[in-house]
Amino acid sequence: MKKKMILFLSITFVVVMAAVFIQDITKGDFSATWPDALGRILFSVLPVFLLFLRKIRFSLSLIIGYYLFLFCTFILGAILGFYNRFRWWDTVLHFFGSAYTAFIGIAIYNILLPNALEKGISRWMIFLFVFSFAMTINILWESAEFIGAVTGFMVEDKNKDTMTDLLTGTAGGLVVACWAGFRKRTG
Repeated sequence: MKKKMILFLSITFVVVMAAVFIQDITKGDFSATWPDALGRILFSVLPVFLLFLRKIRFSLSLIIGYYLFLFCTFILGAILGFYNRFRWWDTVLHFFGSAYTAFIGIAIYNILLPNALEKGISRWMIFLFVFSFAMTINILWESAEFIGAVTGFMVEDKNKDTMTDLLTGTAGGLVVACWAGFRKRTG
């Protein structure tokens, strides 16, 4: 079930992103849109690499959440213009994107930590791992936006709101990291 869902969602997103790219080419926007199109297609196909693993250890809800985030970012935000129509759209996505990456951090923590060691790990270590993971992804994302703006590969200059994005992403990661630390079973 999980493998079929990954394939379905990935193929659907790749087809939609390719169709948008072809539409942009027919409008004459090739030079400005090809880096965005390539990035969207690569992000759409990223979960397919999970299929090469023997066992997909990420939950189906985490994978569906990934595609929901892509839908909000690529389709609603960029293609349908929510970034330009709603000033708060980018900020909200940074909050939820960082919260989502914190949940990925929790999943990675659960995958990598043997059950026998879990009782000896303090709440603070869980908090630090999840928060650090979310912040690392947040910083890498903002760095990519900055590099895209400086090199001209980004269609719009999103560098103006870098600090707002970083602070909002920090808040999203902090909320989930606190939740992860406090939900640890004592024992």
